[in-house]
Amino acid sequence: MDERLLRFFVAVYETKNVSRAAEKCHVSQPNISNGIKQLEELIGKTLFLRHKRGVELNEEAHYLYPIAKRILGELNSIPSIFQEEILKYKIIISVAESISQKFKSDFFSTAAKNIKNVEWDVRPIGRDCDINIIVREWKYTDHIFLPLFREEYVLCVPNSHKLAAKDSIDNNDLIDVAFIHCPPCEAHQQCLSILNSSGAKWNTVANCSTKNEVLTLLIAGLGVTFLPKEFASGWEEFQIKKFNGPRFYREVGFSYAKESLKNPAIHQLIELFSEKQFTQREVNLKN
Repeated sequence: MDERLLRFFVAVYETKNVSRAAEKCHVSQPNISNGIKQLEELIGKTLFLRHKRGVELNEEAHYLYPIAKRILGELNSIPSIFQEEILKYKIIISVAESISQKFKSDFFSTAAKNIKNVEWDVRPIGRDCDINIIVREWKYTDHIFLPLFREEYVLCVPNSHKLAAKDSIDNNDLIDVAFIHCPPCEAHQQCLSILNSSGAKWNTVANCSTKNEVLTLLIAGLGVTFLPKEFASGWEEFQIKKFNGPRFYREVGFSYAKESLKNPAIHQLIELFSEKQFTQREVNLKN
C-alpha cells in the first residue's frame, strides 16, 4: 500500500473537507480525490460520503483512522531511530522455573545495566529461544553451554515432620520416610541411585514434574525432599537440615546455538557473563 494514500485519508478524516486536505498535504484536490478512491478500491469499503460542504465520515473511516495514525507514526519514527542510535535488539530467552527469583532479578538487572537497547522476549524452554538458562543436563546436544554457577541441593523437612527435631540427618534416617520425588531432577535421580544400591526401601509419597510442585507438597507437609539451596531459602513452613550423606549439585548456565551469536546483543551478553561468571552470587553458591 502506498503510504500517501494513508496520509491523504488522515488529512480528509481530520479536516472533513477535500480542499483543506489538499492544502494540508500540499497537493492538488484531484490528487486527494483519486487517492481516496484508490484506497477505497483497495480495501473494498466506502470511507466518506461526499457533499457540497465537505465529507461525511462512514463507520469504516472511524475504524481505519487509528490504524492509519499508528502506521504513519511508526513510519515517521524510523529516521529518528537510526539518528539517535536506539535500534533495539530482540533476545528470545527462557529461564528454568526452578531457578531462584533472586538469581533471575540479578541476571536481568546486570544485563540491562551493561547491554543497551534490548527487547526481551521471555518464553518457555525450547529451541526457538536464543538462550536457555537451564541446568547443564537439560541443554540441547548441539548447543554450547556457558556455566554461570554451581548450586548445592539441600534436604528440606516440614516443620511438623519427626525429622525436624534432629540437628543432622543421615541416609538411615531417610529409610521408609515419605519422600516427595521429582523424576526429571538430576539430584533426585542421584539420591535414588545411592539409596537403592544400599538396599534401603525408598518411600515415594508423590512424583512431581517441576520443583514448584515439589515445593507446594513440601509446604503442605506431605514429606521430605531435596531442593536447590537458593530455591528453597526463605520459607518458614520447612527447615533446611544438615545431611550427612552424599552432596548433590547442579550447574546452571547458558545453553545457546552458535548461530545466536549473529545477534549483536546475544554476543554482548555471552561476553559479559563469560567475563563476570555472574560474580554477584557465585561465592555463596560455590561454597
